Amino acid sequence: MKVPYNQLFLLASVTLFLGSCNWSPTQNSAINTKKSGSDSTFNICYSSVVKKDTVLLNALVYGDSIRGSLGYKLYEKDQNNGSILGTMQGDTLRAMYTFVSEGTESVREVVFLKKDTLLVEGYGELKDDKGKVVFEDIKNIKFSGIVLQKVPCK
Repeated sequence: MKVPYNQLFLLASVTLFLGSCNWSPTQNSAINTKKSGSDSTFNICYSSVVKKDTVLLNALVYGDSIRGSLGYKLYEKDQNNGSILGTMQGDTLRAMYTFVSEGTESVREVVFLKKDTLLVEGYGELKDDKGKVVFEDIKNIKFSGIVLQKVPCK
């Protein structure tokens, strides 16, 4: 079976990206895979550092899909690091966040609204859907959560 060149390139890019990511919430690291202005594969890195709280997002965007790492290190709360897999829908990043906290793996939906160079985390009513925590109604999400600033990927 022949694999189209563009799919092979995408698979190689994702593999390289995931192999080079630092999953710790103390660094933003990624590789720059964008080859030209029209290339739809590129990295994004965002962070929020407020007092003793740190949130980092490092991801590879390919087309409207997104895959990467997300880490929360919030003062006096359990630190959790994990991976996101989702899509960019216009100015909204919607993804499933798989993370480990206190030795237990969990999955929850995350949503961020892009505003210029910022990502604002969305909050709303949640429900359990077959072991995954998801938003009850995506239309009722309030974008008033943690604000992440776009930063250079290192």
